[in-house]
Amino acid sequence: MKLSRLAWMGVAAVVVTGCSSVEKERASGGFEYINIQPTATLNIPEDLEDAKTGDQYRIPDTQISPAPIGQRVNITAPQQVRPIGLGSRVLETETETRVYFDIVDGMGDSVTEFVSQAAKDVLERRNINWDEVGENRWLTEPMAVQQGIDGEGGFLGFGGESDKIRERTFRYEVTQETENHQRSTALRVNVNDFTQVIDGEQKKVAPLVVRNLETDLLNAVISEVNRKQQLAVVREKAEGIDTRLSKTTEGHSVLIVEDDFEQAWPLVNLALEDIGFEVEDLNREAGTYFVEYSQPGSGFLFIGGDDYEALGIAEGEYEFRLLEDGQNTSVTVYQDDEVVSDEWVNQVFEAFKNAVKQQSQL
Repeated sequence: MKLSRLAWMGVAAVVVTGCSSVEKERASGGFEYINIQPTATLNIPEDLEDAKTGDQYRIPDTQISPAPIGQRVNITAPQQVRPIGLGSRVLETETETRVYFDIVDGMGDSVTEFVSQAAKDVLERRNINWDEVGENRWLTEPMAVQQGIDGEGGFLGFGGESDKIRERTFRYEVTQETENHQRSTALRVNVNDFTQVIDGEQKKVAPLVVRNLETDLLNAVISEVNRKQQLAVVREKAEGIDTRLSKTTEGHSVLIVEDDFEQAWPLVNLALEDIGFEVEDLNREAGTYFVEYSQPGSGFLFIGGDDYEALGIAEGEYEFRLLEDGQNTSVTVYQDDEVVSDEWVNQVFEAFKNAVKQQSQL
């Protein structure tokens, strides 16, 4: 397998020297404190009695010499998972680098496929090769990032007096878990096989470094999901809302407006008026429009005449009853408390569909 080169936290994956992202990881300022020596033990004169003290506040002796101090202290800030996308969230008790997505407008019928494609697009954009190693689980090829570091402080206390080359290698593991109801999916990122080598010698790093690598990729996927979802919503609005025919379990034909009730309610009102139905009354709580239909030219004529085409249905009073149907809205038409015939619905369908689409584009 080849080693892929990628950008890590905005740094080009090439060997660089002098000033680099390493400077953002090391402390700056005055470091006089590193030269402070411990105070001498307090000597009690022989003619004085030593005060009795407890040991509850005693600082235990600690071997700190290997710990980084001064400019060698890593000050990298922890990156947070940012659920910026509509429908994305992070659990307060989360200990993994993971985000949850709920299905929202623009994701189509499958939130799993939508999020999965966004993750794959991010990997492809970063030129990261990957293999599917299980159901909804991907493992990338080994990747390497090289950087030059100067010897003034090094990284995490491993620098020297001369410039050195630091190389980090690792793999990403991306796992997706979808709830049984298929309306929510979780995406988790892990960094595997992480190593850091400085001038040929393997060195340890703080866990924060690995966690930030995971968070960086996960945030990129969240941003991609958000971008794709927003673009899909814009396209849907530009194309207008569709309407289709469907059958109820009782066998009646109904109109399905492909939007939720909140959006469909005002659109149906406007669409009905466009095709010749006069809304005489309405009950939003019951989701019902009470309308009357007149053939063009048979009722009150506006200046220039009626501006709708004949539907080929009988004149009279009807009820259009709207009911939330998942993410869509079903519209059932009644006359005299009886569902109208399939033939009636077919006669009205095309005009109603076109009117809903046109009104949703305004």
